[in-house]
Amino acid sequence: MNMECAFCAGELDHCHGTLVVHVDGGFTECSEDGCVDLDFLRHTLTIDCFDVDGGCSCAEMAAELLLRAS
Repeated sequence: MNMECAFCAGELDHCHGTLVVHVDGGFTECSEDGCVDLDFLRHTLTIDCFDVDGGCSCAEMAAELLLRAS
């Protein structure tokens, strides 16, 4: 069975990578090598950095700030 991406078949601008949004605000990155357009609309998969396997240093800093605030 040969499956093709519907976005590829429709020649729509998109990315197959996962967009990672960092909690420090305004910083995003993509898991796909060579992705240079980090627009949310181009990515069907978007996660917060604290969901990344192994964690993220900015997520740890945000958690520490939340603990201090409480």
